[in-house]
Amino acid sequence: MSAALREFASRGYQQVTIEEIAEAAGVTKGAVYYWFTDKDDLGRDLQHELWDRITTRAVGEFDADGDIVTNLRRGFEAHLASLQDLGEARFFLRDAWVIPGLDAAGRVDHDAAIEMFAGMLQAAIQRGELVALDAEALARVLLGAFAEGTLHVLTTGSPGPTVAVIQHLLEPLRVVPRRRGSASTPQGKGR
Repeated sequence: MSAALREFASRGYQQVTIEEIAEAAGVTKGAVYYWFTDKDDLGRDLQHELWDRITTRAVGEFDADGDIVTNLRRGFEAHLASLQDLGEARFFLRDAWVIPGLDAAGRVDHDAAIEMFAGMLQAAIQRGELVALDAEALARVLLGAFAEGTLHVLTTGSPGPTVAVIQHLLEPLRVVPRRRGSASTPQGKGR
């Protein structure tokens, strides 16, 4: 998979053949086919492994005692930092979004992420940390923003502006308790 990643990053996914991957890895074409049914199968496994590594780092930034908005911001920043640390894998991940055979596998991971994310958001809404919205709709909208932000960073290599935008999107979702005897309101609304 490392040899395939190097080849995909240097020449683009579509231009690389199984034969070239085998040669770069120092194995036979048959050995590649023993583990993978075709190039897309190898690409899906590689894509899944890379996203899993990024997700693990992002989730590792969550503080069990922290509020959800801070945790989401910290997780997204760790996610983007992971992209910067991937080097050549960034190019493969960027290209994988437009390759139908790889995009389908990414959708499976995406659907699992929505389910997990919606559960976290629902729990935060019930704790009174977030504005009361439909948790699944909120999960889909936020993950859509995170996905576009990720694609922007994969394309530009610059996470700073994207982090600032995501922070501005998240902060209004925070519920800030009013003073004693008052109802909670989203941050920045009312006094």
